[in-house]
Amino acid sequence: MTGDRVRANEALFNAVADRYDAVGFLAQAARFVADAAGVQPGEAVLDVMTGTGAVAAEVVGRAGRVVGVDVSAGMLTQAQRRVPGAAFVRGDAASLPFPDGTFDVAVCAAGVFFLPDMPGGVREWARVVRPGGRVVVSSFGAGLLGPLPGLWRARLAWAGLKPGAPPLGRLPTPEALADVLRAAGLTDVQATLNPLTYTLPDVGARWADIRAGLEGVPLASLSPQEVAALEAAHRADLAPLFAGGALSVPVPVIVATGWVAFF
Repeated sequence: MTGDRVRANEALFNAVADRYDAVGFLAQAARFVADAAGVQPGEAVLDVMTGTGAVAAEVVGRAGRVVGVDVSAGMLTQAQRRVPGAAFVRGDAASLPFPDGTFDVAVCAAGVFFLPDMPGGVREWARVVRPGGRVVVSSFGAGLLGPLPGLWRARLAWAGLKPGAPPLGRLPTPEALADVLRAAGLTDVQATLNPLTYTLPDVGARWADIRAGLEGVPLASLSPQEVAALEAAHRADLAPLFAGGALSVPVPVIVATGWVAFF
């Protein structure tokens, strides 16, 4: 990535690092990536754009060695606390600080769509995987969290703001994600859409997710009084959805796996 883009992503994720783990569906979605990786005892795993180490936490007990890399120092601090059995390194996902063929598998959960050059980024991840190893990446399909993001966008628009959000529209289908891996030169690419149901017990849980994740980044520009007013208004927006109690919403997790060819 360019220096400006790296710095922007670093600032964005540093701002949410200390609370990001509270976004409940992210750890659940990361398990699909860990399972698809099929990590075997003794294998070396690279978790690219590791964030707070959600995938690393899932595979550290299966692998021989786990290394996470991320541009955000704040995220890496949280990851090291969460997964003391892994090593974490600050670095750019588009220019990794590792020699060719260092790892048996590279994984990236919900990160590839942040890269300006997605095939180029995946090609770089494949570079550090041995021939015959694999790369596993994920995205989210259309309809993530059902009506909730739309309600939040509408409420923020009323306040003259836009929610922080990853560019999920770049990879909305298994075919789109598979095409990125193929363009990166990976072989035997397979992609699946995995339905996950995420249940929020009450309105407060949804507000906690907003505050913890990228959706809540615009709140930093508001005064405490403005945030409180916005919260009250949005709780009223949400109340009809929770009138019957807990609310279940879809989290469509797209996972793709490709193999690094033998030369």
